[in-house]
Amino acid sequence: MTAITTSLPIEFVVKGAAAPQGSKRAFVRRGRAILVEACKRLNPWRVAVSTAARLAWRLHPTTLPVTVCIQAVYARPQSHLTRQGGLRSSAPAFPRRPDTDKLCRGILDALTGVVVVDDSQVTRLTCNKSWGDRDECTITIAQDLTLAI
Repeated sequence: MTAITTSLPIEFVVKGAAAPQGSKRAFVRRGRAILVEACKRLNPWRVAVSTAARLAWRLHPTTLPVTVCIQAVYARPQSHLTRQGGLRSSAPAFPRRPDTDKLCRGILDALTGVVVVDDSQVTRLTCNKSWGDRDECTITIAQDLTLAI
């Protein structure tokens, strides 16, 4: 087995609410069907993720298998709190939206061509959604050492 040196693992934080990728809207223009992302926040979110990834990863995109851990934190809405600042009994224990798979899709596409050559190199993916003080997403990328090279 050949030892390969990399600068992995890396970890970076992206400020703001993570945007999902997946649903599309279609319309016809000049007789052609046009598909656009339904989430208008997706493109700015992808730019924010790829910019943060570029700052953390200053090498060419790796061809190694990688693991990705995503920790998406969302600010709890005021509607979940009582007037005294306590948590309402009806408040959900975890963020229901966006769908976890759509959240990951947008992030992995933003990492393609920056940290990895293609998101198919992701061999393990972990994603957690939780409530917190502010919207932010922590992304950790490491070489998958369980696979022989």
